[in-house]
Amino acid sequence: MQYELFYLVGERQEATLPAIKEGVNAILALEQATMVGEELSEKRKLAYEIKHQNKGTYITRRFELPEIDFWADEANGEKEFGIAAITNKLNLNNDVLRFMIVKTPDLPDLGAKDRRKAKETANNNGRPAPRPQQRTERRDNNSRPMQRPTQRPTAPAAAAPVVKKVETTKEESKNIDKQLDELLNI
Repeated sequence: MQYELFYLVGERQEATLPAIKEGVNAILALEQATMVGEELSEKRKLAYEIKHQNKGTYITRRFELPEIDFWADEANGEKEFGIAAITNKLNLNNDVLRFMIVKTPDLPDLGAKDRRKAKETANNNGRPAPRPQQRTERRDNNSRPMQRPTQRPTAPAAAAPVVKKVETTKEESKNIDKQLDELLNI
């Protein structure tokens, strides 16, 4: 079975990076792993701080492990084999900040991203490919795009109700007050 080991070494350990790589390769060799293809490494800023370090080197390595029938081997029944042993040893290695082991039947070959970027820059005469512009939409609480408010249609002037101002005198307002008092029984 083919696997991919992806691990992170912090920027403080850059001076000892070759020794760390040899140590990880030795861990793989102890479990009878055979290395497949080249090893890729990339220095990057971390998404978040890990053990007070903000930058690190990501290293990717593919390897094959022989499949072992754990139940058939009674002499080594309690000994760890394969991925479990590699995981435990890498957990004890203080120089490796994070790691991940993945089965590789569906993954692209290593370096495909670098070759694709080189091809894009060659097509653009040495300039990096322009990024497509992304439209950002405002969303409401239901996670649907909000619609822009439309202008309210104006009603035709003829259909609008006509309000006339009625002027009342003081005597009429007193009469109205008396009528209200009578109606309300005050």
